[in-house]
Amino acid sequence: MNAPMKTIMRFRTYLESISGTEMIGSMGPNYGTPVLRPGVDMGDVTLMHCSVDGKMYTKEEYDELYKQYIARGGKPLDGVNKSNLDLIVGDRG
Repeated sequence: MNAPMKTIMRFRTYLESISGTEMIGSMGPNYGTPVLRPGVDMGDVTLMHCSVDGKMYTKEEYDELYKQYIARGGKPLDGVNKSNLDLIVGDRG
């Protein structure tokens, strides 16, 4: 009756080793401390909300709107940000 229990424990150890559930807490003196990023920045976000029309725009849509804005005679803008998006969309209508 002892053999099936050993098999179950080995299988549990195997599952833990491939799932990462055993990696809770410190790993020991030779492992570094994990560094977690403090939050989300512009590089992590693929959508921007426009307060002028209430829609969400991707970076690709922003680029297309910016091209249209420049073609209509708009002045060049510095960087991709929410205020520039609001200006571009506001100029469209």
